[in-house]
Amino acid sequence: MTEVERSPWTDPTWLASFTDWVETELRILGREVQGPPAQPHVRPWSTVLRFETDQGPVWAKAPRSSNAYEARLLPAMVGWGVGSVIPPLAVEETNGWFLLEDGGPTLRQTRPDGTGDADLDAWQAILVTYADLQRTVGDHAADLLRLGVPDGRPATLAPTMAGIVEDDAWWELVGPDERTESDAARARLRGMGSWVAARARELEASGIADSIQHDDLHGGNVFVGPTGIRFFDWGDAVVAHPFGTMVTTLNSVAYRLDTTADDARMRPLRDAYLEAWTDVLPRPALEEVLDVVLDVGRIGKAAAWAKALSGLEPSEMGGHGDAPALWLTDLVERVSR
Repeated sequence: MTEVERSPWTDPTWLASFTDWVETELRILGREVQGPPAQPHVRPWSTVLRFETDQGPVWAKAPRSSNAYEARLLPAMVGWGVGSVIPPLAVEETNGWFLLEDGGPTLRQTRPDGTGDADLDAWQAILVTYADLQRTVGDHAADLLRLGVPDGRPATLAPTMAGIVEDDAWWELVGPDERTESDAARARLRGMGSWVAARARELEASGIADSIQHDDLHGGNVFVGPTGIRFFDWGDAVVAHPFGTMVTTLNSVAYRLDTTADDARMRPLRDAYLEAWTDVLPRPALEEVLDVVLDVGRIGKAAAWAKALSGLEPSEMGGHGDAPALWLTDLVERVSR
């Protein structure tokens, strides 16, 4: 892990500076702020403030420096013709700050008990829209890298895994109940580099172009309001094999249904998502590629957590410090079945 970078989200001086920027931008836009902002989200890697204005609510996001590329990514995708993200009202690229219109309810909020994630019919439509976004952005992989979006392409997976495996700090954060399992997985991971590299070559040869990969696509990060399906919270996004998205999505839906990602009920979600690539490969081949990505995509998840938490003290990680090690432990469990 790197030198400690403190998250200033609750510091009064920082909050005053951030609020001043937001209010200045809103005045330029001709919007009047009504009352003090709320701060509903304070995470180790970012914070979000909600401002009420005379033209409706506005959301302001501030990330850590490792996630600041989101402020550049959103306007770029809008410029490339993506209609399923919300165009920022204002962007401050140095700090990665940006403002968004309110997007309406998330999928999770469409049910009073907060279980909208389990709406399988809704997910089919969402994944069709998301796959279309990825196909559109797939022509801009080099541009995404220039914007600072992290490189999670298949060739990076083996060295990324090795870096996390050899960083004692992540493994020391695993709790005693899971330590035996994680230590055994770590020992096995040290010998899996060639296996991961071989899977990476398979993905590179598949003909599926690298694209933007959200890497945290669950029901809390999709708006389904009157303006249609909109994807937000791109702070974990990477340039990668696009199918890696499905690691989080299938796991999240399965969790809401109290089942596993291999449940037959997930089949329509897989089918809806893969339909966008049937002009590249026949469906059986797409299924095989997806299965490979669902394995090695665990490395991407470990890397996303390491990026989000690197530089923080364990006490500042919000209880997520074991995530890099446990995602790699999950990889070993998956390929051992």
